[in-house]
Amino acid sequence: MRTSSLAPLIALGLVACQDPAAGSASDDASTSAATTEMSPTTGSTEHVPTTSSGSSGSTAAPAECDGCAADEACIGGICEAVGRADIEAGCHPLGDPGGRVQCVYPWPSNFYTAPDVASTTGLKVALPGALLPKNTQQTEFPVEDLLNGSPGFTPNAQIRFATATPIDGSSLPPIDDIGRSLVDEAPIVLLALDSGERWPYFAEVDATGVAGEPQTIFIRPMRQLRTGTRYVVAVRGLRDKNGEEIPASPLFRALRDELTTDVPQLEAERERYDELFAALAEAGVDRGSLQQAWDFTTNTEAAMQRDFLAIQPQVEAIAETGDLGYTIEEVSENPGSEVPLVVRGTFTVPSCLTDDSGPGTVFARDPMGLPDCSNTATANFWIAVPQAIYEGQIPAPVAVYGHGLLGSGAEAESVAKKNGSLIMAGTDFWGMSEDDIAAVIGMLGNNFVGGRTLGERLVQSTVNFTTLAYLAQGALVDEPALQGLIDPSVVYYIGGSQGGIMGATVTAMAPEIRRGVLVVGASNYSLMVWRSTAFDQVNSVWAATQPSTQNREFLFALYQAVFDVADPVTYRSVIETAGDSLLLIESIGDAQVANIASEAMARSYGMAMAAPPVYPVWGLEDAPPMFTGSALLQVDTKNGPLPPLENLPADGDNGAHGAAVDDPAVQAILGAFLLEGIVDNTCDGACDPN
Repeated sequence: MRTSSLAPLIALGLVACQDPAAGSASDDASTSAATTEMSPTTGSTEHVPTTSSGSSGSTAAPAECDGCAADEACIGGICEAVGRADIEAGCHPLGDPGGRVQCVYPWPSNFYTAPDVASTTGLKVALPGALLPKNTQQTEFPVEDLLNGSPGFTPNAQIRFATATPIDGSSLPPIDDIGRSLVDEAPIVLLALDSGERWPYFAEVDATGVAGEPQTIFIRPMRQLRTGTRYVVAVRGLRDKNGEEIPASPLFRALRDELTTDVPQLEAERERYDELFAALAEAGVDRGSLQQAWDFTTNTEAAMQRDFLAIQPQVEAIAETGDLGYTIEEVSENPGSEVPLVVRGTFTVPSCLTDDSGPGTVFARDPMGLPDCSNTATANFWIAVPQAIYEGQIPAPVAVYGHGLLGSGAEAESVAKKNGSLIMAGTDFWGMSEDDIAAVIGMLGNNFVGGRTLGERLVQSTVNFTTLAYLAQGALVDEPALQGLIDPSVVYYIGGSQGGIMGATVTAMAPEIRRGVLVVGASNYSLMVWRSTAFDQVNSVWAATQPSTQNREFLFALYQAVFDVADPVTYRSVIETAGDSLLLIESIGDAQVANIASEAMARSYGMAMAAPPVYPVWGLEDAPPMFTGSALLQVDTKNGPLPPLENLPADGDNGAHGAAVDDPAVQAILGAFLLEGIVDNTCDGACDPN
């Protein structure tokens, strides 16, 4: 996720989105009131549907109490405070009124779905936008455009709940011991309801929390959740700092202990909860031990891949004709230098975007709602020829190159200096290139209004890379400036940082690319950005219009649904069906792309470990000799200090991110994978400077 200096361009993007009355951004400690600004307006009475399959609630006689207060509920004949006004306004009834943080916690939850007979999951997401955090201009998060209507929640979910009382986090399965999440006595159980399979995760207390405010506990799945699947989350045995067990909220206790209530929103949940409790009992989880439990359903693979799979055949049909064309704008020759030939120009791409295909645009859609790629647009390219190829005049393969966060394809020249056996051809990652900075900052400042552009332009960028790969095997072979230098028989992908993250998606889109190297790649932005120094500048500017760190984190977690259309793990099945292979390179201690996100991607893909590793990675087996599939290669640059284990960025970039492939031994492993298709860790032991 390496960035260029963003400050001047970020400032331009902020002008249109900052509240003139807000002044400069203040720190979180001084804006703790913003942490609870998600509370809905009390005038809202919007009905929140459930997935109770027509259940009208408990069949037992309703609880009877004498004169409960307005904010209380009658639970088993006793009046108890439950935050009734918030529940009636749509907040989740199982959120402790003293510990909601966001009133829709616990999240994600099938409480915020509605029945949908046309959906393969039988439901659709139906989250009231009025419940979500607004920005300083009181702009609502555009939930109808970005989230609602989907057949489930993102399988890249950052699951969470909140407690009013700070917990002792030492019992939570930590980031460096994922196996603890699957032991019988684990305090949190994440369970696939249909199969009873326990899912691996680590859990952590939010390190950005404000003293005196409710505390968020994150549950981070360490393999992508199965798509189109119902999950249950169960919490038990958590204790506070004094060793006292955290009590269940009154309304969850009512469900658990079969106490009747006069809260219709809760009573409508009983039938579904009978299923949850039965599944947990089958998994050996005692109902009476539970402090909290809820369920959610993940989005389907078909829904997430729908646009991508509609685009693929259109692009293939157009690009294979070879009629799109290109223009050479500059040829730079410097014999004797490391990269003696650089060719810069533009090329025509099939465009699936509206208007001029520029920043802020979204997919053009046909009457069926699918992307229409009959438009065209112009993209930049840079082709860099290393010294050995230029001087030897021996044809070499092209690797299309994907750049870092908010950078440009011009980075291909610097990459060509490191790998002398391949010609590098770079283009821009639309959606996350230099040209998109103002649009990205403006979108964040406007509470994600217009947010679909980022995910859809990222998918369009994979179309651009695909078209460039076709050119590298077609018209560019006979280009006079490159005469005799290109071997058209194969084309590869290499990406670094942002390009490493997006590399699997490019490989999935491009039928002619069969092998891709993902340098410091990963998946799931909602997991990695809060641990990244590369996000610091963007985050600090965003804080001017959304001062609460907790609100920013939660809104970004919701926004993962948009990233899912471009996320590399979304296209695992496409990669596997095509028989493509990936080499994912992880730099130990990376302060920009967190190791935990790289390892989660490797685990989700079922990658092997290019052994020996720097340290064992839970769930990955060592690759056999001369392995030919997808693999993770760990590289320890010895750059330190290591980033924090908590959900915080390092104090500064330690350099590990940019040094992952500096070692010639690593370059040799990379080259052998691309040119021969073999994963062979030829380092003397684990890959490091020694």
